[in-house]
Amino acid sequence: MTATFEPARPAATYQAILDAAEELFATQGFDPTTIKEIGRRAGVNPGLLYYYFPDKAGLYQAVLGRIATTLSQGATARLERAGTAEEVIEAIVEAQAELLIRHPRAVTLIIREMIDHQAAHAQPVIHELAVRLFRPVAEAIEKGKATGMIRADLDPRFATISTIAQLVYFTLAQPLIRILLDQGPSYPTPDDVRIFGRHAAGFAVAGIRGPTPKRQAT
Repeated sequence: MTATFEPARPAATYQAILDAAEELFATQGFDPTTIKEIGRRAGVNPGLLYYYFPDKAGLYQAVLGRIATTLSQGATARLERAGTAEEVIEAIVEAQAELLIRHPRAVTLIIREMIDHQAAHAQPVIHELAVRLFRPVAEAIEKGKATGMIRADLDPRFATISTIAQLVYFTLAQPLIRILLDQGPSYPTPDDVRIFGRHAAGFAVAGIRGPTPKRQAT
């Protein structure tokens, strides 16, 4: 078998193209966005994009794949240190917050994909969400129910959706949230996202805990 040669990709240029594409795909959608626009936004000759990607669809897949990789790496590293359901929730929400800091348009891009194309292009990312975010939380809650640490009436699937949805809404509803919090257009900063992430994790943990045993009167 003859080995194929793939030319080295200058990392900075490659990432700049992905950054520009992620922004434009999130704000405009896949169909209206052109290779020419992406090249101009990235500060490179549009023809150079074909050196890195076979076509616009290939570039789109690479953008989504980078989001999935960021999520997978962040979740895996944090889950290795988590044991209880509470720790799993904290780890997952922290990984979710860091994803949104590194890729602030990730949620918008995935939601737009699900609306415009019924997630035809985003299946790998959606699968990664299910495996890396939803499944560990649901499984940890189920185990916690068996030990009495988690409310017996809780549906792990719904509890997981409620947990993950907090940061999703925080990202999508920024115009409303800035008004509610009396913040300017620069909100949220990375620290703001982490602060809300800690709140979201604490809120979720408080909602799943089982009843505290009553002390016997002496």
